[in-house]
Amino acid sequence: MGRRLGSLRLASVPWSQDQEFIYGTHEGLPLLKRNTAPRDVLATYRQLRARGLRPGGKDPVAVLITKHPASGKTNFSSLWQISECVPMRPMTPAKRASIAKATAARRVCRDCGEQGWKDLPVAFGRRCEACRSALGLYDEAMHEVLVGEPTLSAAEHAELDQALVDERAAAAAVIPLQRRAGVPTSASFRGAVIAA
Repeated sequence: MGRRLGSLRLASVPWSQDQEFIYGTHEGLPLLKRNTAPRDVLATYRQLRARGLRPGGKDPVAVLITKHPASGKTNFSSLWQISECVPMRPMTPAKRASIAKATAARRVCRDCGEQGWKDLPVAFGRRCEACRSALGLYDEAMHEVLVGEPTLSAAEHAELDQALVDERAAAAAVIPLQRRAGVPTSASFRGAVIAA
């Protein structure tokens, strides 16, 4: 088990004139848990972006701690005071063009130069499907789809089809359960409940 947080205590905080409950400090900043930070006063970076704001060089005023229950990982998120944040800079035509150029570069094949309809994977060196198949970077199943040459003979396909049919038939076979004498069936039991 991870270490436990300290208990709640009252302390003076930069976003309020009154004392607020905090769970201690983290790197000198007040530590808050989820749903304890005032949402109209403090926000994380993503929440600021959603509101069209940015920190604008200001330092965070608190830290939000969240724990993932399944993995046990602890995350620390900085919180900024919303009143001190400034609006985001507007998107200029030059910035929009540079972003479009960068995203287009992720769709261009490094070997043939053809532009794909989505970002090409980095794992294959940003190569299109045709170049990957020419280099042999596909497994056997993809080879049949792309090239059109079957990897199994007709007899092997028929054998696989028959095995699939047999497997489905075995799964569909249901063995009826024998009922003991004196045990009501579901229909008679439902009737007894309704009648009562």
